[in-house]
Amino acid sequence: MTQPERPAAIAPGTPMWKAVPPRLVGPYLSGQRTVLAGYVYRAADVRFRDPAEAYLALGLGWEDSEFTPQMSELYLVAWLARAIDGYRPVTGRGGPEFYLEPIPVPVGAAMCRLGPDEDQLVARYDGLAWQRTGP
Repeated sequence: MTQPERPAAIAPGTPMWKAVPPRLVGPYLSGQRTVLAGYVYRAADVRFRDPAEAYLALGLGWEDSEFTPQMSELYLVAWLARAIDGYRPVTGRGGPEFYLEPIPVPVGAAMCRLGPDEDQLVARYDGLAWQRTGP
């Protein structure tokens, strides 16, 4: 019997994604939530153009999920992996994904809004607070 292929380790500098539940977008941007944890993805492993595709690509349909395929927008945090971050490969939930032990939001992380027609940079984390971009 062959073992399922395990995703390769996360190299420092690897672009990563984490879907943010709707109820946590405000707490992140206001500084009430300052850690990343849970299921995350290498940006190179997943492709999507709108919230419905992201819902499928990121496997967001687990029991009691706040995400739905009909969402008009989806927020994601993007960052570059660091050597000190603790990523564990996860199998059985779909595509290649990793479980991230809690880490402080990395300096330079970006909060992005994925809508039906476009994605938009909402804010960037400077190490102390999220700095909003645009109007």
